[in-house]
Amino acid sequence: LEAAMFKKAATVAFKSETRLRGKETKRLREAVAACFGGDEVAAALLPAKAEIILRKVGGGSSATFYFVDGECFFVQLGRELEDGLLPTLQALWGAGPLAHAMLPSVLIQRPVAKF
Repeated sequence: LEAAMFKKAATVAFKSETRLRGKETKRLREAVAACFGGDEVAAALLPAKAEIILRKVGGGSSATFYFVDGECFFVQLGRELEDGLLPTLQALWGAGPLAHAMLPSVLIQRPVAKF
């Protein structure tokens, strides 16, 4: 028995739905690898036999959602993959120990962090 995270499910009106095939899936894998730390992360999030569905939002927005096996893994706010992808919580959970590569980080040199 799974507990719901929110009391009320959010509804989004999608204007189109497209299932990604070979060339488009490869392009998405390359974009995920470029944005989130390499081929290892892309392979963990986008398995070879996964069903990947692209859903676009209507209403003047250019947001695109990528669903992998029924779970929303990425949100794209621009019109092109090069505009960048944002991982969802589901994607971070799906990446497991590789999730640290998907989040922004800052390195602080030792003398700066003196306590």
